[in-house]
Amino acid sequence: MGLTRSHRRKRILLIVDAVSLSLAYIVMITLRFNWHFKKTWMIPLYTMIFVMEILFATLVNVYRGRKINYKAIEDCDPLEMITETFKNQVVLFVFLLVVLMISQNTFYFSRLAMGYLVVLNMVFVLTARLIYRGVLIKRGNPDIHRRKLAALVYKKDMDYVRANLEKGLGLEFELEDIIPIDDAYSIEDTRNADDYEAVINREQLVSRVKECGCSDAFLCISDKLDITDFVRGDLVRRLGNEGINTYYGISLDGLWVTRHLVREMGYFQTSYFSAMAKRCRVLGVNFTVSNVDNAVLYVRSHIKEFFGKYICFCNVHTTVEASEHPDYMKIQNSSALTFPDGQPIVNRIQKAGYIKAERIAGPDFMEAMFSSSMDGKISHFFYGSSEETIELLKEKLPKRFPGINVKGYYSPPYRELTPQEDEEVVEMLNASGADLIWIGLGAPKQEKWMAAHEGKVHGVMLGVGAGFNFYAGNIKRAPMWVRKIGMEWLYRLFQDPKRLLKRYLVSNIKFIWKVYIMRK
Repeated sequence: MGLTRSHRRKRILLIVDAVSLSLAYIVMITLRFNWHFKKTWMIPLYTMIFVMEILFATLVNVYRGRKINYKAIEDCDPLEMITETFKNQVVLFVFLLVVLMISQNTFYFSRLAMGYLVVLNMVFVLTARLIYRGVLIKRGNPDIHRRKLAALVYKKDMDYVRANLEKGLGLEFELEDIIPIDDAYSIEDTRNADDYEAVINREQLVSRVKECGCSDAFLCISDKLDITDFVRGDLVRRLGNEGINTYYGISLDGLWVTRHLVREMGYFQTSYFSAMAKRCRVLGVNFTVSNVDNAVLYVRSHIKEFFGKYICFCNVHTTVEASEHPDYMKIQNSSALTFPDGQPIVNRIQKAGYIKAERIAGPDFMEAMFSSSMDGKISHFFYGSSEETIELLKEKLPKRFPGINVKGYYSPPYRELTPQEDEEVVEMLNASGADLIWIGLGAPKQEKWMAAHEGKVHGVMLGVGAGFNFYAGNIKRAPMWVRKIGMEWLYRLFQDPKRLLKRYLVSNIKFIWKVYIMRK
């Protein structure tokens, strides 16, 4: 039998590593000896080490490729590749030391040559793997046979379901079709269980799923409907009789439960709803301890209670500013919620005992809220930033989040508003009827603006700063792997060094001094 493409890719990876190690070895010999060996015994010694290195790398790759949880190189992010390569090179270094000790050649092998070899191996192997990963991602993976999935939803939810499924199905499924179920299970008529026409429509519905060649079906039906239990039970039975697996979305009080809200509780899988009661003080700022999905769910489910109030996303810079200015500290701590928008802050919260605390960045909260509100039940208004950014938002936001209900956009002038102008802004925001008012004025201006308008603006105000630019597309956000290691600030610094260098330099030094040295 011929090799599958996945096996070929594993073999190609072996060749990539072998070539990389060979090039690293050649460069090491060139740098250290310039190909002039002073002693004849050096040639067999360094040849033996080269052979052992290639042999070891081959064995490691073969072993890794046979593991049950093997992750293809194209599915690894750069951070995972750096970690894996580093671990492999450490083990390789130890292996070579053992070989030298067993062969009693430790004294004869150049320490400088070994240092060169370790560094060059890391650089060459990682670079080659990243290039190979890029080629594979560009070409795609024809070996992955995704299972065809049909989504069964009501017409009003089709755009919302399509957008969320297309973004996050991963490698296991591909969305084949979205099929409306209105004719088979009418929302208006809750007594149509035995209606002849409805029964025929249900049979046709199942037949359509079969004709699509789908092995799986996803039911996305809110628990708010009176007929939810009947629809789920009937469809699961009918699809099961045809050998079609069924998944159904879980919702509580009309809000969908996302993957980050599911927790194990002994034998049970539970849906976790945070009371948002956990608080942790860092440099005097009272941070809410949670994660992005819980924060979005909590704000959505308590939206009316938050009307007229404001939510802050506080990073290292604004935390330091608050610690030095009592009036700004009062603003941060008077908010309905203040979330930690900085990994150093989250690290301090975790060390205080809240080990599951996560960073809740303004842009991450925005994306989760936009995705959650593509059903149109929550409305938005964008106040702040430049005219250029606002125009880009108008163009790109509905395309990325179809179904999102935006009541308006407004870019205020770059000066202090007169009392009359301020009143007109408040009237405009309130007349829009928007539930969420996104404020993009930059810190600390936006927090001061929200505090000054608490109780005047009817919606919930959220200060998100550069979040407008990220979703408008005129500023590129750091890749996920950079965010994972808490270095998004460095990525932003390279984007705008003139504006951010002084801020980051001063703020970070002050934060380290106050938190780690002064132990505040």
